[in-house]
Amino acid sequence: MIDTKYLHLILAINKHGSLNKASKELNLTQSALSHQLKNLESLLGVELFYREKNQLLFTEAGKELRDRSEKIVEDLERLRLRMLEIREDQLKQYIHGYSKEEAKRLNDQATSVSEFLHYDSIWDNGSKILEVGCGVGAQTEIIARKNSGCQIVSIDIAEESIMQAKEKIQSQGIENVEFVIADVRTLAHEKGEVYDHIFICFLLEHLANPLEILQALKKILKPGGTITVIEGDHGSTFFYPDNKYARRAVRSQVEVQEKRGGNANIGREIYPLLDKAGFKNIEVSPRQIYVDAAKPKLVEGFIKNTFTAMIKGVMGEIVKEGIMTKSEIEQGISGLLRTAERDGVFSYTFFKGRAVK
Repeated sequence: MIDTKYLHLILAINKHGSLNKASKELNLTQSALSHQLKNLESLLGVELFYREKNQLLFTEAGKELRDRSEKIVEDLERLRLRMLEIREDQLKQYIHGYSKEEAKRLNDQATSVSEFLHYDSIWDNGSKILEVGCGVGAQTEIIARKNSGCQIVSIDIAEESIMQAKEKIQSQGIENVEFVIADVRTLAHEKGEVYDHIFICFLLEHLANPLEILQALKKILKPGGTITVIEGDHGSTFFYPDNKYARRAVRSQVEVQEKRGGNANIGREIYPLLDKAGFKNIEVSPRQIYVDAAKPKLVEGFIKNTFTAMIKGVMGEIVKEGIMTKSEIEQGISGLLRTAERDGVFSYTFFKGRAVK
């Protein structure tokens, strides 16, 4: 196999006609470039250059490699740019909080279930915490208040979400949070081991590559530092009265998320994902949200404003994908809302994992 670095070497020499100028473009010493050139000729078993009147000229083999290298490098660059386009399109689908309705749903969700998810989201004073995928700041507010003696850096790839989160936190008078527009993979490459703790909530479910993200995050976590991951699992949903359209609506949301490249049932995978990423001392605990008429705040905050609102939010996509008709999904939403009545029951389980580097 010919390493692409050799193709760039050939093209730089063709462009400049000398090892000295080519080495400067490639940020190599001339001796290092000469060494790589000898390695390439040794690998191929042919001479690629010869000198004539102090000029470096291509042999017939060198010309063919040069011509093909140019096309290969161009194709690879086009492929790289295309992959970036696809990635950006995928990321746009995963961004929460652009609309007022979605931002409200996320904040309602955070508020209604905070006592179940965050009673133990507490770190030592003086810790530096990275919150990944902060969105509109719904979870940020909760962990920032619980950890006023810590420095929190909250990142997201979406500038609009960051702006909403920053406005929300500033309006609450919270001063221990810094917001940064960043991609975690870029951050992992640049930062080094700088964080004491990493916090991720409701992000991995939207990503096609959750293991890659966890492995990248491990690189910026200090030795002995911890990571906390919270995700839901739609497969844990049950309710009364039963309604076949409501059950189909939940499954349809799972299907839509899968088509986007995500996984709405990822809660059950937290342990194996952390294990594969190389973390130690992994502990995962289920956080069941059980709702009946004796819990009116959860009836309003979770059944209506969180879970059913989430299904409503993907109605259009469910119909567009042909998974359910408009009439069927409307009956499903009515069935979910029916569980919020006096004799209704609703249950959903989140999973919270903690591990050590």
